Amino acid sequence: MTAMNRQIHFDVSNLALESGGSGDPAIFVHGFGSSKSSWRRVCRGLGDVFSFYAIDLPGFGESPAPRHFQYTLENFADALTDFIKTKDLKKLTLVGTSLGASIILLAVLRNKVELAPRVRSLCLLDAIVYPRHFSYLVEMLQTSIVLAPFFGFLATDLLWPRRRKVRDSMVETVRQIDVEHFAQYLPRLTTIDLPILVIWGREDEVVPLRFGKRLAHDLRNARLIVVDGCGHAPHRQRPDKVIAALKNFRQQAGVSR
Repeated sequence: MTAMNRQIHFDVSNLALESGGSGDPAIFVHGFGSSKSSWRRVCRGLGDVFSFYAIDLPGFGESPAPRHFQYTLENFADALTDFIKTKDLKKLTLVGTSLGASIILLAVLRNKVELAPRVRSLCLLDAIVYPRHFSYLVEMLQTSIVLAPFFGFLATDLLWPRRRKVRDSMVETVRQIDVEHFAQYLPRLTTIDLPILVIWGREDEVVPLRFGKRLAHDLRNARLIVVDGCGHAPHRQRPDKVIAALKNFRQQAGVSR
């Protein structure tokens, strides 16, 4: 498929998505245990400046959950890359939250040759990037006592019609997160030469603000926006602030039509 000879075994044309708006394209990537619907208010508010694509990652939301797909972060990143290529998107802004932000960073680092001519800017919300937070997530979710009620809550909260398949996809995603392997990419963060907006909830207890400051420092050409009265999900808790920040970022970074 590419020079890397990767085989993700997933037809990205089957990804569930919501699209609309006008202008240069933007892709919105949800976090762990979420779906494209979490971006609905943000996308609606940005429809006058972006042609948006809010996608469900493989196995999440309404996207297929094939048994043969390996739910690694690398495969999610490569599926995102293939989606971008399939749609032939250019002058693209990638927006991701939590684990979705990590997948975006991984895609840009793994597939630089393919994405460099296409991606123009990044926006990362409360990203899970550093080993401490991956370790916390994995340890919590791999504990059998925690898994059942946690996944049950998510499935009920999001009203997914395919609860069992989505639950299984989440379990496999957690099982296949390789913290040490992902950490090998961290020294390469400084090689990302793009305008980057980092948005963080001031009251985030999952990934505290000090790590948002660290991420903004580790990335070149990054700007940090802190959202008051907000935890780990600014796009859901304060969509107005995210919309305003992205519009301002688009203007200042030269991400124009």
